[in-house]
Amino acid sequence: MKTKSCRGIGPWPRENSDSEVTNWLVARLSEVEEDERIGMARWLLEHISGQGRGERLVSEMRWHESQLDRLAILAEKLNSGEPIQYVLGEVWFDGLKLHLTRDVLIPRPETEELVAAMSDKVSSLDNPGRVADWCTGSGCMALAMKRRLPSADVVGYELSEEALVVARTNALSTRLDVDFVCADALQAEQPEVPFNVVMSNPPYIPSSERPTMQSRVTEHEPALALFVPDEDPLLFFRALVAWCERGALLSRGWIGLECHWNKAEEVGYMLTTSEGWTNVEILSDLQGLPRHVVAQRMLT
Repeated sequence: MKTKSCRGIGPWPRENSDSEVTNWLVARLSEVEEDERIGMARWLLEHISGQGRGERLVSEMRWHESQLDRLAILAEKLNSGEPIQYVLGEVWFDGLKLHLTRDVLIPRPETEELVAAMSDKVSSLDNPGRVADWCTGSGCMALAMKRRLPSADVVGYELSEEALVVARTNALSTRLDVDFVCADALQAEQPEVPFNVVMSNPPYIPSSERPTMQSRVTEHEPALALFVPDEDPLLFFRALVAWCERGALLSRGWIGLECHWNKAEEVGYMLTTSEGWTNVEILSDLQGLPRHVVAQRMLT
């Protein structure tokens, strides 16, 4: 009985040169959007070779058969619609190289923007103190905040045990001291020591939007981290704000939330009309869409 081959399937490059291998790989990515093929090919080539294009050209690198096999296999995964971050098992986020599996969302550039905005806000505090990141997933925000604020005590909360494995793996690989805890944002217990900063990129996409979304998102990324009921799209935001108001966030502390672009105004209004909040801002992402809501807790 033959075992299933784990090798890639030809045809193969006609010459063992970087340009020929690049052209061959781009051609193999036939099911990928045309404007993404070259970028993905370059990403795969760098991942497999461990070198950028310039380094490969200078060293006149020769591709081994095993490397071409691996490239062919990865190209087929991309042709099937699997996101490249899952195919490679890694992603860069705010200067950190993070491990990734399908148990966690793929970190987006918009979330990097929230990290940058919150680290700027925290600079106004005498001491960054304690930072909480709810629905931490891969741990990307918690780890990025720890890198930016080394003296801060950072805790990442996550309901999924599988996601926590990924987050803890990333803490080890980045050598950043972040405590990852299993907890439900909708039933959050009050901390023994309050926080100076609370952040979250919680589920916020109404379930009814699922049919309109790209299949590479809906078929590969965890639904638990994406969707909320149509009848209550703000449930995570209400729960986190209430948790802060019960004493989890210190006076003068900051909250930062990533939102659905068409719900940011509602989240901002919720904070503006609640007692004890000030400096409420709605921040736009790189596409100009309202994406983040930040506010400061101010008690008299």
